[in-house]
Amino acid sequence: MKNRLPPGDKYNLRTIERALSVFKVFLAQNAPSEMTLNQLSQGVGLSPSTTFRLLHSLRASGFIEQNQENGRYRLGVACLALGDAFLKSNDLRQRAYAALMDLRDQCGETVHLAFREGGEVVYLDKLAGLHPIGLMSSRVGGRAPTHCTALGKALLSHLPEQELRALLAKMPLTRYTNKTITQVDQLLEELRQVRIQGFAIDNEEHEAGAGCIACPIFDHRGVVAAISVSGPVDRILKGRENLVRLIKETAREVSAQMGGRLLHGDG
Repeated sequence: MKNRLPPGDKYNLRTIERALSVFKVFLAQNAPSEMTLNQLSQGVGLSPSTTFRLLHSLRASGFIEQNQENGRYRLGVACLALGDAFLKSNDLRQRAYAALMDLRDQCGETVHLAFREGGEVVYLDKLAGLHPIGLMSSRVGGRAPTHCTALGKALLSHLPEQELRALLAKMPLTRYTNKTITQVDQLLEELRQVRIQGFAIDNEEHEAGAGCIACPIFDHRGVVAAISVSGPVDRILKGRENLVRLIKETAREVSAQMGGRLLHGDG
């Protein structure tokens, strides 16, 4: 999923790196949709004058807009077109879409498809449930922590232990609710159980009132993504047995299309 150049690569262009850093500020978890020049300057770690010049160039190409009423900056419509082009070219999303639609229609709840980037979940697709609810702040392209989401735990569960421990050592296990796991040893035990049973559960660990069940998706190399069903925690946990079966079947179907196989406790 990742295609990043190493830091200090001789072909990196400093100006482009700086411009991209502006986008990363907007992509950060819980980032506001509009920001002042000073907020962006602090976010990218550059002087206000340098940041202003970057924003001016990005505005000229449509990637940044400025709210004329309050002077704050926001992502421009060119970002939407760029994101749409990425989604259209993403093979995983295309292959999974029909199966995700079937899953959503069968369970009536919100369905997500996501992959992992470092210690974060990145939402690749979201199919809104058939029941109107006010929960879940997830959005396509948005990010969430791995340690307290079902998707994240499903994605972490098959990492080699040495790689997993190295990642967790760098990850802040931030507490979001009183049910969030914040101890590494407890999380490692949870991930061991996820690996054995083939699915992960988020029982109000990231958002109060929200529940989620997720399963990993495999290609020929290993875990490449995960799918989940989310909704009000009482409804999700009440229908847990049936939801686990449906999600596993969907994950198995998508894994087969990706040239992988689903590894889980029930074979």
